[in-house]
Order: sequence, then C-alpha cells, then structure tokens
Amino acid sequence: MFLREGHVGQHVGLGVLHDCRQLRHLRADLVGDISVSLGEKLRNVNSITSGWANYYRYCVGAGRVFVALDWYIGLRLYCWLYKKRPKATASELWGSKQPSRCRATRRVWREGSIEKHLLGWTPVERFRLAWMDTPDFAMSSGEPDA
Repeated sequence: MFLREGHVGQHVGLGVLHDCRQLRHLRADLVGDISVSLGEKLRNVNSITSGWANYYRYCVGAGRVFVALDWYIGLRLYCWLYKKRPKATASELWGSKQPSRCRATRRVWREGSIEKHLLGWTPVERFRLAWMDTPDFAMSSGEPDA
C-alpha cells in the first residue's frame, strides 16, 4: 500500500517500516488501555513517530508514507476515543481535534499543550553527501610522518 523498496546504491527503502517491532508496538499502543488520557496516548505515539520521521526523511517516497501514517494514526485515535467514550457523539469525539499551535489553520489531535506530531509536516529531502565532512582522524596535520 504505502511501502516502497529502495534501489541498490541509493536511499534505504521504506519496506523495513512494515515489519519492524515499533510498528507492532504502535498498533498495540493505539488500541490499548482506555484508562489513560489522550495526552498520555499522544505522548507515547509522538515518541515513536518523531523518531521515524527523523530516520526515514531521506528515503525515496517518504512524504507519501508519512501522510498515510498520519491518516492511519488519526483513524486509530478516533477509534480508541470511541472505545473510551462509547456514549459520545461523533462530533464530540472529533472535537478533540483542535487548532495546532504550529499551524492554526490545521486541526490536530490535542489535549492541553500536547498535540500529535504530524509526520506529513516533516521536510523530506534527498541526503546530500556534501553534508559529510572528513573525520578528524583522517585529516593530515601537515607533518610528513603523521
């Protein structure tokens, strides 16, 4: 669906994301215990997704995967809230989506000052080899025997 394999000698593919333990951990966390607050749930989800965003941001097709994961996580959070509050109406549940503090025009899952980290807002770009410097141990000091 949203996975794409990398090419040899190019970027790492996103196929690793499908089978990794963290995805299973995220699924369990999203449908798990209903006794925790939305803020605690968002804190747990954000710790996983922000790490993914920083690691996979240089992969081919990462932007589409990030948007798909945002959609999936949002839907799972809605289902979790419905399980937590079965008598609430849909508009009351969607009311937990409030304007973001980063972008006021976008509504995100939020409780107090804790809001869901949106992977789609992560800048995705190609890794540039020019960013890499020669390590200190490989630089010559100017001496002939060094």
